[in-house]
Amino acid sequence: MSRYILKERLEWRQLVTPKSLQAKPIHRWYIFPHSFSGELVHGLIDEWNLTPQDRILDPFAGAGTTILASKEKSIPATGHDISPLAVFTSQVKLGNYDETHLELLWHALQKKLDPSLWNGAGKDYAKLVRKALPGRLLGAFDTISREICEMDTSEKERNFFRLALLSILPKFSRAIATGGWLRWVENRKGFREIPLVLKAKVEEMIEDLKNVHFPRSSLWQVKQADARYLPDSCHTYSAVITSPPYPNRHDYTRVFGVELMFGFLSWEQTRDLRYQSFHSHPESHPQRPNLCGYHPPPSLTKVLSKMRKGEYDTRVYRMLEGYFQDMFLVLSEVSRVCHSGSKIAFVVGNAQYYGQPIMVDELTAQVGEQVGLSCEQIIITRFRGNSAQQMGRYGRKPSRESIVVFNKL
Repeated sequence: MSRYILKERLEWRQLVTPKSLQAKPIHRWYIFPHSFSGELVHGLIDEWNLTPQDRILDPFAGAGTTILASKEKSIPATGHDISPLAVFTSQVKLGNYDETHLELLWHALQKKLDPSLWNGAGKDYAKLVRKALPGRLLGAFDTISREICEMDTSEKERNFFRLALLSILPKFSRAIATGGWLRWVENRKGFREIPLVLKAKVEEMIEDLKNVHFPRSSLWQVKQADARYLPDSCHTYSAVITSPPYPNRHDYTRVFGVELMFGFLSWEQTRDLRYQSFHSHPESHPQRPNLCGYHPPPSLTKVLSKMRKGEYDTRVYRMLEGYFQDMFLVLSEVSRVCHSGSKIAFVVGNAQYYGQPIMVDELTAQVGEQVGLSCEQIIITRFRGNSAQQMGRYGRKPSRESIVVFNKL
């Protein structure tokens, strides 16, 4: 029996998924598949009675849901993320724009979208990008990208159109993200369809700006940083709403590999990002700060001991061991940058390996206690089935997805 307060709120089960973001202005410009909704952020803001005098932190900003939802509530917020794609996406969503000027720029750009000129790429891309965008597709995306970069306007406005282009890339890519992996397909859209698809996206984005009126200030921002080394000063924040990667072996440098290597990083830089990322997948082996004060929770040690003795994949053992080491470092940083009385919410998902349940929510609560946080409650929002492979060998054992709520004493 758990020593924590477990509270079921299954009416929140849709709030811990990104489904509602698909119809939500600005949020829908670019959506990360493993994220929560803006309504979850709004619900926590209301429950915690946060005001514009507070400041929210999200150390795993992703596509900027927490920061943008905080902006909708006029609560100042800052996000960090290790991925340049995440930071870029979030910054574009948070930008202040003149819709009339964007329409003029789009009208000028449309005149340059000539498929007959899209022959080859102007630079050498990584093998993954060339394979995902075969034939004249890569030349088309590369040419449009260069046209955008040469627009006579501000970088902020150029980035607006760059995000529109990146957001339609998956509709043409032969590499499709399914869960935590890429699946290769053949029958996709051809390069001649790019102008119409891009037109629909840009016009949707401009229409969103006309219909949504956010406060224009710099109180909402996202910066590139590792959650284990936050750049913020002590006692900066009064609340945290975030979701670290789940220990489900999903490697987001592969899920977004085409986008990363098309617009931001070389193959070598993407590999370095993979190695340094949060230890939620086997290929991560990050450089970490000192783990002074960390002790693996006894229940974790027990599970890892069983795995060590059995004929299991040693990479999974190392991943789970490293995952909670990283969780300790992130919670240490969160504790440092939050002032006393802060509310902290971590959305996490429990896991199973070789029939062994990994109670990520309760283990996270135990790790948080090591850095001076008090677990107020664990809100159980939904139950997810285990993988087909696990189900076939060990039976159906649903794992819960929860919100671990801490107070900083």
